[in-house]
Amino acid sequence: MPFNRIAVYSHRGWVSSEIVKGLAASGAYIRVLYRPGSDISTLPENVDTVEVDLADHEALIRSLQDIDIVISLVGHDGVTIQHHFITVIPKTNVQLFSPSDLASRYDSLGLRIPLNKAKREVEEAAHQAGIPTTIVLTGNFAEFALGTRAMGVDCVNNKMIFSGDSATLPVNLCTRPYVAAAYASIFASTPIDQLKGRFLALSELRPTGNEIAAALTKKFNGAPSTALESTEDTIRRIETELEAGSPLALAHCCRKIWGNGQQTEMVGDDIWDVEGYSKSTIDDLIVGGHLGQYRALPAAANDHFAGLFKDCK
Repeated sequence: MPFNRIAVYSHRGWVSSEIVKGLAASGAYIRVLYRPGSDISTLPENVDTVEVDLADHEALIRSLQDIDIVISLVGHDGVTIQHHFITVIPKTNVQLFSPSDLASRYDSLGLRIPLNKAKREVEEAAHQAGIPTTIVLTGNFAEFALGTRAMGVDCVNNKMIFSGDSATLPVNLCTRPYVAAAYASIFASTPIDQLKGRFLALSELRPTGNEIAAALTKKFNGAPSTALESTEDTIRRIETELEAGSPLALAHCCRKIWGNGQQTEMVGDDIWDVEGYSKSTIDDLIVGGHLGQYRALPAAANDHFAGLFKDCK
């Protein structure tokens, strides 16, 4: 089975570190590109490493000459630096670029959020440059949706806020281990021509709000206290956060597209299943206690989300 030669940029993040491990275990050749001064001590021993400043285009071109696929896993603050790859990839033998997304698609309101707009601009720039891309869409990470209160689920205090029709509508979730396994499954050895131009959805589980509430009931031996937020109220919260220039607008946008059914629709139906992987269920994560920890949120964000549960009864 022939493997693709893969270069990865960003290796230290909450999800990127796990994806790099998954790719390294796949059997494919993996080269991690890292910025000067970045710590590479935790990387798997079998990956190659190259220090490179993305703004040094000649050096970046040299680092990619024998690479088939470039995967970017940058976090929120690094989305715009991906334009450096778009500038240099046409001057290399790279056949496919997978820019960092790891979320969902968004409507016109969601695209007013600077992060979402920046991601879309990277995709459009790659298209205009004639660079084939593969976009990986995860919906929401289960660790975020179920473990931070940002999506209206409080697994510590047995509370839920239903936004719009989220009680009866599903939300597309993936755990971090599943995403890592999926990246290895997708990119390690799949023929590149089969990946070009695709928006690949990952879907580990799709619980409704009521199914999440049922899992909380099992965990606590009692039903969660709940509140209902209308779609109109959620939109008003998004507008307020946008006006304030707050990154919290994104979490409220996630609530909105869950509550109106857009989230599962917008990840699309080109779903990539990881062969042989035992997917988590909502009971595994909540009742069984197998939900991993999400990265730490700022104190102000935690306080904001906690305050939203005051009306739960």
